[in-house]
Amino acid sequence: MVVKVYGPVKAACPQRVMVCLLEKGVNFEIVDVNLEVGEQKQPQFLSRQPFGQVPAVEDGDFRLFESRAIIRYYAAKYADRGPNLLGTTLEEKALVDQWLEVEAHNFNDLVYTLVLQLLVLPRAWGSVVTWPWSMHVRRNWRRCSMFMRKDYQRAAIWLEKLSLWLI
Repeated sequence: MVVKVYGPVKAACPQRVMVCLLEKGVNFEIVDVNLEVGEQKQPQFLSRQPFGQVPAVEDGDFRLFESRAIIRYYAAKYADRGPNLLGTTLEEKALVDQWLEVEAHNFNDLVYTLVLQLLVLPRAWGSVVTWPWSMHVRRNWRRCSMFMRKDYQRAAIWLEKLSLWLI
């Protein structure tokens, strides 16, 4: 059975899911959702993802949304395929969870803000719009890089494995 991934190919959250599926050798098809015209807010899509966000997946009769939940699901479902993305020991699994939390609550906000500032708003308004978020961006970037330097060897190993979450 082919997994259906709902969302635009160029959006970061659907890309997380696609990279995980590629890493695990899972067949999938993209069902494009046009965010610019608000397709994600239409009843047909809201039946798959009640918050009107991408991605959502259908795997036979099973439906799931939220990219990190989706990638954890497929990493576990296809643990016997491709690289181990979840860790083997309790300590490795804890480090995976730790860096997923860092990505979700620090790195993702940083990248989302940069993409919004440098790509989305200029496209919509024709120029870069400066917001007073630069201190927040710098502070979070420093925190992430400080922890990665402190625990460099483990971070390097797991960042390689977690690259799909850090798109």
